[in-house]
Amino acid sequence: MVLGLLTRPTVAAAEMVAAGPRLLARGAAPAVGIAAGAVAGTARAGVRGADSAARVVRVARNSLPLRPQPWRSGARTHLALRPEAPERVRLEGGMERAARKVAETLMERPDVVLAYWDGGLSRLVVTAVEESAGDQVVDRAVEIAARHGLARTDNSVDEITHPADPAGVRAAATTLAADGVGIAAAFAGYALRLPTTPRSVTALVTLLRENPRFRGWLRARIGRSRMDLVLAMANAAVHGAGRTPTALVLDGTLRSLQLAETVARVAAFEKVHDEVSAPDRPSVAGAHFPRPPLRTSPAQEYAAHAETGSLVGAAAMLLVKHDGTEAAEAVLAGSPKAARYGPAAFHAVLSSALSRDGVLVRDPERLRQLEMADTVVLHPSALRTPGADADPWAETVLDAARRAGLRVVMVDDPALADFTNLADQVVRDERSLSDVVNALRAEKDSVVVTVARPAQDDEDILAGLLAGDVAVALTDRDGAVVWSADVLALHGLADVWRLLRAVPAARGVGRRSQVLARSGAALSGLLVAIGKSARGRPTPWPGLRHTPVDVSAAWALLTGGRAALGVATARAPHPRPRVAWHELEHTEVRERLEHETGPEPTVPSRSPAARARRSAGWAGTPCSHR
Repeated sequence: MVLGLLTRPTVAAAEMVAAGPRLLARGAAPAVGIAAGAVAGTARAGVRGADSAARVVRVARNSLPLRPQPWRSGARTHLALRPEAPERVRLEGGMERAARKVAETLMERPDVVLAYWDGGLSRLVVTAVEESAGDQVVDRAVEIAARHGLARTDNSVDEITHPADPAGVRAAATTLAADGVGIAAAFAGYALRLPTTPRSVTALVTLLRENPRFRGWLRARIGRSRMDLVLAMANAAVHGAGRTPTALVLDGTLRSLQLAETVARVAAFEKVHDEVSAPDRPSVAGAHFPRPPLRTSPAQEYAAHAETGSLVGAAAMLLVKHDGTEAAEAVLAGSPKAARYGPAAFHAVLSSALSRDGVLVRDPERLRQLEMADTVVLHPSALRTPGADADPWAETVLDAARRAGLRVVMVDDPALADFTNLADQVVRDERSLSDVVNALRAEKDSVVVTVARPAQDDEDILAGLLAGDVAVALTDRDGAVVWSADVLALHGLADVWRLLRAVPAARGVGRRSQVLARSGAALSGLLVAIGKSARGRPTPWPGLRHTPVDVSAAWALLTGGRAALGVATARAPHPRPRVAWHELEHTEVRERLEHETGPEPTVPSRSPAARARRSAGWAGTPCSHR
């Protein structure tokens, strides 16, 4: 017995030594899989990063303020044409038919791979054999177009704005540069001890810049981009000469986010070009359908009230202290920029994130109306599959709409009967969608989000979609690319789910930004009321009494961007289609179960750890054969 006790550990040790290689091999497989997955994920991320960098470089190159050039991306070119000889174009059968003849003639050239007329974009799309042949192909296309009564024009055509129009990038970069020059001028003035401009000038420019009525008046006369540029340059000039660089640093931060958003939107079009612009892809301009006017945002309403209060405070200060400078300080103390900066940062970051995921944001200004949305209209074309069944995402999207506090309106459809209990209102399918949307907008000035997957020739759905304040067109399957829509959702209802998630976040950002603006104005007002220091010596940096306003604006920028990142990185669900198993025969049940696969996320996870785990699972799991 004693001998057995003595020899048993030896035997066990020998067995462990013998089993060591097997245990090592078994444990090495997952480790090798994890390593392989990490390497593959890093390689894919590197390739995607290189592609993104190349697209950004091309966006920058196309945005250089040189002579007008057609949009170019590698060997692809979009050429805008206009009728130069109307009578000749009429004999050709119209603008579109003449442009198609130009494309057919170009296709006969050996240096042209593809040429077609995109009716929705109103552009001649040409793909050359190689990038170096692009200029020759464009020159030849212009010559052929002239024979058909057409002439080349720039990217600004009446029907539709090109999704990669470089004007937006140039405008955003110019306003950011203006802030940079103003900051440099402020520090140079401090170093050289130059005199500052009167505070009344800074107060006047700030008052006009933040006033919604003045901005609307100026925009109606010179356009949105020029209005923004004029106000940005005036703001940079007065703050630079007045040695108040803090305001310009904050404004430059917001401008940087907006520049990144504009570049991301332009680069997104290049990324998904072949999906949305192809010879057999239905494309609709939709410019002839009327769009509702933009609503006044809560930030604009607050700005109007805040500036009225600032003027009253300035008048009181002038009566009490008889000092125009102190009255100007009172105006600056009530600046409502925190209420504007928060929502602006939120939507800039959100639009950038959506663009990086392949969503085309066509009108960022209308996307900002998500903060005011209170109703969503979901057309059956958006909730059904090609087989007329309910989309697996239908219930998830309806649930997200209800969680966002929206009034959910559906159009009656037999395939969606199981989901009507999730809607607040179900309208008859006989009613025109545009009539439904217009009636909803007339009720208490509702802000309506419309979601549909229209066909190219379905005028009623197109009119109803574009009648909404925020129009979301699904372009994931057989839906037409509606270029007048505000958002083109290439991933279908998964993108709609993320947009609906953004609604409550946008409301929260708006409320917090207004609270910050009120708090900063109250504290700055107290500092202005106290007056200058007892010694009466001027401070090296004017505007120190408005530090609470600047701090509030900075915090609004931070919280707005952080809230948008939360929406962008929220984990998307993986819904499964509803199946009425109790109504199926046992053979159908078995057949469905045999062919059913796991749910595939419409928007894949971008987490490096998740990609590594997924790759590790593929590499470390042995294949099983039946």
